[in-house]
Amino acid sequence: MPGSHLRILAPPKGSAALVAREIERLKRRVIWAERAGEDQGRQIAFIYRAADRFGRRIFPHTFCHTDAAAVGCVTGSCCCRPDVFAREKALLDLLPQQHDNDGFCPFFNRARRNCGIYAMRPLACRIYYNIAASRHSCPNPADAMLALLAFLKPHLEKILGPYQGGYGP
Repeated sequence: MPGSHLRILAPPKGSAALVAREIERLKRRVIWAERAGEDQGRQIAFIYRAADRFGRRIFPHTFCHTDAAAVGCVTGSCCCRPDVFAREKALLDLLPQQHDNDGFCPFFNRARRNCGIYAMRPLACRIYYNIAASRHSCPNPADAMLALLAFLKPHLEKILGPYQGGYGP
């Protein structure tokens, strides 16, 4: 069809600097959480709140805003096997899920087209966003988000237990 072509999208100007600042801010907050005392419940709440603030700040500067609603993902295909830590896995194991290998997250509610565990979603679900140069990178989080989780792993393992990899069967 004349005039139709694949359009590569670009984030708004200044987005890369904003995302970089927010990544550094989240790193500092996670490190602070492990120094916040012995109460792991408070530490977990602190890092989840920090991750949620991170998400709210960078969300408008990602390509996810076209595929997500105010209560999370509407596609269910971004993270088919969300990365989890031991304490998160123990909680997720208690929740109803679908295991039909269809490419959707096991907690995606297809009838409602939303995240079925949004309030209890793992940390990785809170920080993985598509900041790549194209919407076609949506099935995988951006390299910057994977690097962020890799940096945070040793700090998070002190609070959330050992890293378990991608959740699922």
